[in-house]
Amino acid sequence: MKGFAFLVACAGAVAVAEPLVVRDLRYGDAPGVAATAQTLDLFTPAASGSGPTPVMVYVHGGGWKGGDKGRVGRKAEYFTGRGWAFVSVNYRLLPAGRHPANVDDVAAAIAWVHDHAAEHGIDPDAIFVMGHSAGAHLAALVATSPAPLRRVGKPLSVIKGAIPVDTMAYDIPGMLAANPEMGHAQVFGLDPEVRRDASPQWHVAAGVGIPPFLVCYSRGMTPADGAATRAAAAEGFVATLRQAGIAADLVDASDRTHREINERIGDPADDRVTARIEAFLDGLLE
Repeated sequence: MKGFAFLVACAGAVAVAEPLVVRDLRYGDAPGVAATAQTLDLFTPAASGSGPTPVMVYVHGGGWKGGDKGRVGRKAEYFTGRGWAFVSVNYRLLPAGRHPANVDDVAAAIAWVHDHAAEHGIDPDAIFVMGHSAGAHLAALVATSPAPLRRVGKPLSVIKGAIPVDTMAYDIPGMLAANPEMGHAQVFGLDPEVRRDASPQWHVAAGVGIPPFLVCYSRGMTPADGAATRAAAAEGFVATLRQAGIAADLVDASDRTHREINERIGDPADDRVTARIEAFLDGLLE
C-alpha cells in the first residue's frame, strides 16, 4: 500500500492539486430525519498514485448539538494532497441525536464508505476515523464498541486506526461524577447503563477488533477546563487500551486551546499534532 506522503508535480514545481469534491452524498434515510443530517462530503485526490487510496473519515464537533461537515479547516486538502480520500460526516444532532442515534449515524457513514469504496477509488481495507470534541467522542466510540457497526452489518475491524482529538468523554460516568455541573443528560440520559454504553473506555477489550489509537488533547477551552483535566481523561483511556493489548499513543498538545488543536491539523509546521498523525498513519500503512 502506498505511504502517507504524496505530492503532485505542477508546472515544474511541487504543488498540491485541488481535490475532487462530491458533496451531500446520502448515507442514510432514517424516517423523520432531515436529509442533511445523514449526508457526507467526499474529497478525493485530483491525481492518484498506484492503486486505491486510504481514506480518513472525519466527525465534526459541536457539543453533540451543533457543527457541520463543512467545517474541516485544512484537513481535506491536507489528506488529498497526500494521496488520501477524505470524508466529512454530518450526523443527527440534539434533540434527535441522543445516544445511540449519533454514533449509529457515524457507523452508517463508515459502512457507506466501505460499500462504495471501489467506485471512488478507495481501499476498503484502509478506512480510518478522526473526530474533534464531540466528534472525537463519537470517533472513539465507533472504534471501540462493536455494536454500532454491527447494526449496519460491518465488523469493528473495518476501522484500521482512530484519532480522537480533544474530548473528555471517554468515561462518561467518571467524567460526570467529577464534573456534575456538565450535565449532558440531553445526550446520554440519566440511566447509568446508557451512560456506560456511550463511553468508549467501557468497551475496551482484547480480541474484539479495536484498532490502534492516537489520542490527542489540548489545554481546554477555559482556565477551568484545563490541560490537567483533559490529560487525565486521555491518559486514562490510553492506559485502558494498552492494558487490553491495543496499540495507543498520546499527544500532549497543551500548548494550544481546544479550538486551536483542531484548526492547526494540516499545517506543515505543526510538529506537535500533524507530524504525529503522519507518523501514526505511516506506521499503520507500512
